[in-house]
Amino acid sequence: MTITATGTGAYRSAKPNQFVSSRAQFDDLQRQLATKKKSETFAGLGMDRGRSLDLNNRLSTLEGYLTGIQRADVNLKLATQAVENFAKMTRETVSDTRAGSYQPSSTGRTAPQVLAEEKFKQALDLLNTNVNGRYLFSGRTANELPVVDYSLIMNGDGAGKAGLKQLISERREADLGVDGFGRLTTGGSGTAATIAKEPGNPPYGFDLIGASTSSAALTVNYTAGPPADVAVDVVGTPLPGETLTIRLKLPDDTVEEITLTARAEGTDGTAHGSFAIGPDNATTAMRLRETIDAALSREANTTLSAASAQVAAENFFAGSPSNPPLRVPGPPFDAASTAPAPGTDANTVIWYRGDDATGSARATSSVQVDQSQLVATGARANEQAFRIGLAQFAVLAAETFQASDPNSEARYEALTERSRNALGYPPGTQNPSEIIVELGTAQTALAQAKERHTATKNYLTTTLDGIENVTTEEVAVQILALQNQLQASYQTTSILSKLSLTNYL
Repeated sequence: MTITATGTGAYRSAKPNQFVSSRAQFDDLQRQLATKKKSETFAGLGMDRGRSLDLNNRLSTLEGYLTGIQRADVNLKLATQAVENFAKMTRETVSDTRAGSYQPSSTGRTAPQVLAEEKFKQALDLLNTNVNGRYLFSGRTANELPVVDYSLIMNGDGAGKAGLKQLISERREADLGVDGFGRLTTGGSGTAATIAKEPGNPPYGFDLIGASTSSAALTVNYTAGPPADVAVDVVGTPLPGETLTIRLKLPDDTVEEITLTARAEGTDGTAHGSFAIGPDNATTAMRLRETIDAALSREANTTLSAASAQVAAENFFAGSPSNPPLRVPGPPFDAASTAPAPGTDANTVIWYRGDDATGSARATSSVQVDQSQLVATGARANEQAFRIGLAQFAVLAAETFQASDPNSEARYEALTERSRNALGYPPGTQNPSEIIVELGTAQTALAQAKERHTATKNYLTTTLDGIENVTTEEVAVQILALQNQLQASYQTTSILSKLSLTNYL
């Protein structure tokens, strides 16, 4: 007799893997409840696996962009802050060195000079800003310290490398010349007085660019040369107050006028600014020659000396690893006749050690913010705006003005006037505000890209959640239904397992 519908026959014919399968399904639902994920593998997503892979790939790309944007934004903010501080210090120095601010001291340095030295040191620290091992003002060589330290810049290394102070001294010797007349020679005899550029027309000191007079008693002839010269002949008796004006071009391309005024015998006047009218033309000419010598000497030790220091500082800070600073050939320097030539890394301090390739400083570093969008975020310590500021801080810190020197006040005023003009960033020169604007523009581009990517990421994440994630409520319902099914199956199986022919009959 065979029992197929009921009894132990039915129990034996039940598939044993049905319980295992249901248990596995129950375990998977519990996993979904804990992880909120439909599957541990892409294969488990079925037909949606392709969409899931694509969305995950796009999200990974966006994450890469956003990470790069975040890092670049930090760098830009710190770089912008550094430039803003630099610009603030330049404005403060303009105010500190206002006209008439000279106050002699026992050290030979005024309060504005001491402040300029501190600002110079701060500026060097700002330009050496480092973020996570990256120097922000070193261009492409982001791992290279861009600026050497203050002492090395000012004093050299003491073992053959010349610093700024030495370059200023060498240039001043070359500009003043052996006689201290700014590489001009003076002479004349009888009723004549002459001024001429030194033979060979050296590229240092004063350049004669003109002469004129308001007196009919003086005849003036100017020859442009080279070398240029001026010849003055006393042909009569000048009237008090009449003038002779000599126009001089200085190494920094500024122009100064020396005006010599005739004064009556016995009246007061400075040795460098006026000449006494003599009883005859020859005496007047002799006194005029003496006044010319005094005027040139004073001008050389004031405005020319200031201009010389400025040129030396500008040349020094124009230097870089591939373009060392220009130096006066020598010694002797006071008789130098050839133009300044580049030094070498072995004999001259190179203040800037970073990237000095041609091209935009901003382009030296960039961040990929989208598939076809690069944002330039680079900066270099040797940009013109920085060089101008550093040169002025440094030259003010380097110079001294002894109270015992009668030319100190005039030289100080000449130097600070040039510093104020330079730190005013005249048209045609790069201004720190330009760098700030460019960095700000980059920040804006990053912010826009971040906003765009964040919105896209949120949308893609929501879409991906619909594919990969489950809801707690849905899983709970499935678990409850499976529990009921398993419970019914277990009860039925239990009853069938106890069924026998005797019980059945």
